[in-house]
Amino acid sequence: MTAAESAPGTLVARMGIEIVEEDPRRLVARMPLTGNRQMYGFLHGGASAAFAQALATHAAALEAGPGGRVTGQELSCTHHRAARGEGWVEGVCTPLYLGDAFGTYDVAVHDRRGNRIASARLTCRLRRAAGPSARPAPTGESALSREPALSEESA
Repeated sequence: MTAAESAPGTLVARMGIEIVEEDPRRLVARMPLTGNRQMYGFLHGGASAAFAQALATHAAALEAGPGGRVTGQELSCTHHRAARGEGWVEGVCTPLYLGDAFGTYDVAVHDRRGNRIASARLTCRLRRAAGPSARPAPTGESALSREPALSEESA
């Protein structure tokens, strides 16, 4: 699904971002180099940062559930190498921590050869929808950085 289809008139749509895999625990998207370059022909660092924030906030919105709201709080983006040529870059976003009110996400951006060109981390404020929680009930130790659920034995 393209961002232009899901969010017309937004920066994400203007950048040409396409969602490849959509899940709150692993979001994969791609962004074209064309239209997102700086004056020397490489991918613009601001485009990499905006791409990373778009992926993390999209994943956080999936976590917050329908009617929930997400607000980016802090973005850190390290640029490792330039993306050159034609084609796309791909971003993979995974949660590092999911709490009741905040989530922190890791985004790895790679070029078409699989070289990591940027690493980003975004912390978001999560405002889940009223009513039944969009967050699944904990069932023991999670693969994420959520705290393990208390069992009757440990309580």
